[in-house]
Amino acid sequence: MNIIFELYFAVFAVFASLFITEIMSSILLLLSWKQASSKALEYIAPVWEVTGTFAAFLVVMGDFAFPSLLVPIASMFAPLLTVFLIFFIARNASLAFAEFIVKRKWLDEARLYRIYAASTLFLGIIVLILLSALVSGAGVNLSQQTFLLGTWLFSHGSLLFVVGTLCIIVGLAPALFSIDTMKNIVLPLTVTGIGVSVLAYYLYSSSFVSLLMLIPIPLTLLIGVLFVISKKTAAIVANKAVFITALSVTVFSLQFLVYPTAIGGQLHVDIVTTSGPMTSAYLTITAVGGALLAIMIGFYMSIAGRSKNSAPARGSKQRS
Repeated sequence: MNIIFELYFAVFAVFASLFITEIMSSILLLLSWKQASSKALEYIAPVWEVTGTFAAFLVVMGDFAFPSLLVPIASMFAPLLTVFLIFFIARNASLAFAEFIVKRKWLDEARLYRIYAASTLFLGIIVLILLSALVSGAGVNLSQQTFLLGTWLFSHGSLLFVVGTLCIIVGLAPALFSIDTMKNIVLPLTVTGIGVSVLAYYLYSSSFVSLLMLIPIPLTLLIGVLFVISKKTAAIVANKAVFITALSVTVFSLQFLVYPTAIGGQLHVDIVTTSGPMTSAYLTITAVGGALLAIMIGFYMSIAGRSKNSAPARGSKQRS
């Protein structure tokens, strides 16, 4: 067992879960503003900064855990990361302005929140392209430190990876916010997304479709099933702490996609893992940073737990 990788992937799993819930919020805001805005916006307000902090923590951890990888990865994916940063700035700026603006001529909070939602969705797609390349190696030449988007696009499984994940996200989004009017799409989209994702994994490598899939597939289905079968079970998965925990476990169980080898077998993770004095520094940073983030998550869960999904977000302000 590579404890350094395991700790890193555990933090990544929590970050990915928080980010996925933001994407879920964004999709609902874009598809059904009137139905979802009050529920989604009261969730976004406390969580977006927590997500950003986890992202920064992951970068710091990665520098200590895999120091020889940081520059090559940044070089390979520089164009993709540049686009990512543009949308990241748009996401943060639009959300910050939306929190304070009511109406400025054509610009109002509804438009700003939709800009946030679109930016977050594009961020999610970029992250999925990056993760797909890190899993399959499609478009990646590690020795030359290059990534060709066109090669990735026409590689087997690449688009299926993105489409399958997005189907699952859209399918489970109503469960997170307990939107009964969208209940009929939950299981069809979730099952479709699982099927497409498994096909993508198989096209990447037949070894990915193994008994290890018995963890993420049932967990993902369980969320959708619990939301559909009764109001009592729907209330369980709509609990943000339960939902994020289940999602984190699901993501963590997918570590076999990048360990012991990543980038389509081009990279052996154990070889590039830090050793010596850096290990102690990494464990110290992880312990201290993880404790602080746990406290932050605790505060967030407290806020989310007290909020009422049925109440309009931000007091009595009307959203249009």
